[in-house]
Amino acid sequence: MPITSSSETFSSFVNGWLIRHRYFIEQLTCASTNRITLEEQQSLVTQFLSHCLQYYQEKSSAVSVAGDNVFTFFCPPWFTSYARLILWVGDFKPSLVFKLTDSSVDDLTRHQRDRISSLRSETRRRERDVMRDFALVQQSVADPPVMLAARRVGARGMVDGEGSDLEEAMDVLKSGMARAMNRADELRCSTVGRVVEILTRRRRLRC
Repeated sequence: MPITSSSETFSSFVNGWLIRHRYFIEQLTCASTNRITLEEQQSLVTQFLSHCLQYYQEKSSAVSVAGDNVFTFFCPPWFTSYARLILWVGDFKPSLVFKLTDSSVDDLTRHQRDRISSLRSETRRRERDVMRDFALVQQSVADPPVMLAARRVGARGMVDGEGSDLEEAMDVLKSGMARAMNRADELRCSTVGRVVEILTRRRRLRC
C-alpha cells in the first residue's frame, strides 16, 4: 500500500482550502461595495478568520509529523511565486499585516492608531526573537557534530554508527526548524487577530 507523506496530504488539503479562500475573497469584495448589515459583516469576517485559522491548524499538525518533509514547508510548492518571494520562516512576515492595514484603512481614530502603533512595536520585537532562535537553528547545520558526521559519510560512505550520528543530528535540526515555524505561525495568527480586535466592524471588512 503506498505511503502518503504529510506534505502531500497537506497539499491536498490546501487545494480545497484555496477554492474556499477564493470564494471568501469574492464575498468580502462584494460586501465592501454593497450595503449589508453590521451583523452580516461580522459574520463574514468571523467565517473568514476561522477559515484562515484552519490553514495554520492543519499546517501545525502536518509539520509535527513531517519528518524529512519538514523542509518542504519552508518553501511551499502550493504558494504562488510572489508568496514564495516574500517568505519569512515559511510564510508571510507578521508585520506585513500593518502595511495592509495602512493601505486599506485611512480613517482610524487616535486611540486606534496608538493601539496599532504599540502592537506594531511589540510584533517587531517578537519577530526579532523568532529570527534569533531561527538563526541558531540554521547555525546548527554548521556545528561540528553535523559537519563531522556529514564529511565522514560523504568521504567514505557510512561506517557502523556514523550513519546514526548523522541521522540524530538531522533529527535535531528538523525538530528545531519545526519549532521555529510553529512560533512564527503563532505570531502571524495572533497579530492578525489583535489587529482585527482593534478595528471597527466596517474597517475589519475593508482590511
